[in-house]
Amino acid sequence: MTIEQAETILDIVSAALQDDSHPFGQHPVSSLHGHDLSTILIALKLRIANEFLQLAHQSDFERQFAEGLQLYDSIPWQIMRSFVADDEVGTIGARLVLSPIDPSNMKFADQRVASMETGSSFGDFCRSIGPRDPNYWQRVYERIELEYTFKSPRGNAPVL
Repeated sequence: MTIEQAETILDIVSAALQDDSHPFGQHPVSSLHGHDLSTILIALKLRIANEFLQLAHQSDFERQFAEGLQLYDSIPWQIMRSFVADDEVGTIGARLVLSPIDPSNMKFADQRVASMETGSSFGDFCRSIGPRDPNYWQRVYERIELEYTFKSPRGNAPVL
């Protein structure tokens, strides 16, 4: 996944979450255009990594980066508690299709999501690399277990 692809995914998620035309705060899962929670969380991490580089040399870096992380930490929970099957939108008690919790036993049904790192923790990882590491992007891709290809960002420059 490239930064551009991640931003496209996050634009889709943002538009879906902001659509208030459905009752009970529910959103049809089709509005995510087939993107699952795991993919969305990877896109968020790429945004966090890029934002870290964009903000790193600003005088108010800590405040801005912390505010972004707070927002990004809330997004997975918003997604998990608001997307339902298209034919159940508007139904009280509609099953949340992106919740990683199996309601029958209250355990994680999707272990990939259960083991995913939070945005704040990933932000701490970006800080630990630092904006001067010439292998910044390679280390980011390795951390989120994405293949580092010729299309991946290079060095330690933000993608604009």
